[in-house]
Amino acid sequence: MSLKDILVHVDSTPASRVRLILALSLARRFGARLSGLHVIPEPDVPPYFKPSAVARIARIYAENARKAAGLAEALFREETEDAGVVTTWECLAADLAETIAERARFADLLMLGQFDTENPPPISAFLLPAKVAFGAATPILVIPDSVLSREIGRRIVVAWDGSREAARAIRDAMPMLQDAERVSLLTVDPLRQRHMHDGPNPSGLAAHLSRHGVFPEAMELSAAENSVTDALLAHAAEFGADLLVTGAYGHSRIWEFVVGGTTQDLLEKTTIPLLISR
Repeated sequence: MSLKDILVHVDSTPASRVRLILALSLARRFGARLSGLHVIPEPDVPPYFKPSAVARIARIYAENARKAAGLAEALFREETEDAGVVTTWECLAADLAETIAERARFADLLMLGQFDTENPPPISAFLLPAKVAFGAATPILVIPDSVLSREIGRRIVVAWDGSREAARAIRDAMPMLQDAERVSLLTVDPLRQRHMHDGPNPSGLAAHLSRHGVFPEAMELSAAENSVTDALLAHAAEFGADLLVTGAYGHSRIWEFVVGGTTQDLLEKTTIPLLISR
């Protein structure tokens, strides 16, 4: 796999500028086309407004959404002008998560922020990447709001539990793994992972990666009293990682909704970019 088409979701927030700068950095590094996408959400007035006010509130929502779309396009044009990267821009009025997931099927990588910033809080109850992950057949690179770096993927931590989803994430991340300076292959609580007959077998994965020119530093650790999320993020901080690669939603969506899960926890807590695949 190679990165030749990168799709980035652009809105009018300061975090979107950081996301766009990182997307441009990756596009230049891998010689990829960068496509910007903004989705104008359909007006959805909360039910607590009086019926007589619904139409007026809907018009206000629609006008604000149009202004946000204009700001998003201006941001994209400003950052990509003379960037030395082939770019395209698209703006659509449709369902946010469904449209992003659909357009991502024509890209090698989708870049998103952590949260849905284009809808009012009552509507955006879920994390945007969580909603998109179930419709996109594309790896998703989630950029936290707090990220300040202009580069990504120099030091990468790969979370390995032997699952199909983790294997998929590693294959999707291969171009970045091959280009990284250091890669840490981390297995948390290996005795508790039962995805493979003989356990996660990190040495087998390390041997496989070496045949692709990736030579990871394999490590096993116990989460002890901490959550798997806390263990992963603590190791990433110690390693100086600027990217964490992990499989997403190994359980069913209903299961994740009811009991949570490491994916959802990571999406909420991560302070470094997170590449997820399902």
